[in-house]
Amino acid sequence: MNRSPNFRTDLCRMRLRLLPLVLALALPAIPKAHEHLAAGAQLPEAGSALLFVNAANYATESGYVVPLELSTNGPYAGYHHAELTFVCQPATPDRGGPAPFHPVPGTHVDAVIETVEGPAGGSLGFWESPGDEITATELTFSVPVGETQGTRGFPVSENDGSPDADPFGHIHGRVFSATEPGLYRVGFRFVDTSSNGPGGGPLHAPSPRFFLHFQSGITLAHIQVGTEGLEVTFAAANDFRYFIEERPQLDGPAPWAPIGDPVTGDNHLHTVALGTGGDVRFLRLRREPL
Repeated sequence: MNRSPNFRTDLCRMRLRLLPLVLALALPAIPKAHEHLAAGAQLPEAGSALLFVNAANYATESGYVVPLELSTNGPYAGYHHAELTFVCQPATPDRGGPAPFHPVPGTHVDAVIETVEGPAGGSLGFWESPGDEITATELTFSVPVGETQGTRGFPVSENDGSPDADPFGHIHGRVFSATEPGLYRVGFRFVDTSSNGPGGGPLHAPSPRFFLHFQSGITLAHIQVGTEGLEVTFAAANDFRYFIEERPQLDGPAPWAPIGDPVTGDNHLHTVALGTGGDVRFLRLRREPL
């Protein structure tokens, strides 16, 4: 079967009782737009907990997925990667504040990666180049799949930790990467690393742990049996249209037949019902640029 650079497949052989999955093909890098994930505080007063301000838009419960694309050259060669920007709500007019849910002045917010779930053998990486907000070229650290008590993190606030410093932060150019194709579920927590609180401790308590989805390459995230037969879940990235197709044999003259309507990518997870079908079905997930 001939495949152009814009033709991606994810094949799986399906029985209603046994559903082994074949991994996705490699993808070339494409430019990615970055999102802004905001740290803040439940109340603008010392002692309150930090929080993920726009979790409703980006946490796993929202269905949002950060798509990571494979690069074949340059500093990210062999990695799936994308830019992602964490910000902190400003407290003073000099930084455009006071913004809703801003931490108190003197707070210095870090984001800590505590847990990583995903494909076996994979790891999540964080890249930055201090002083360069255009392109991160240095792998600062990586966290393996299976980590449950991680302590590696990065600053979100840009202040020097002085008592009256604005907690504001907005650093571009940072990149997240993954080493294996698949869906990653990553647990983060915002922490105040300042020493401006009581007894030289932090001003704010840590946020609750929150989770983000990262989709590395193109794969089927879940295959399950629902009330109307098989259902498949996959991440659909912006700027692409996705097709689920089937045929009774992996090789042979039978053409691939579409199942249902195509899905327009929106950086979210989508679940498509496939019905009961035959005893054996071969499926592929294909995408084309819009």
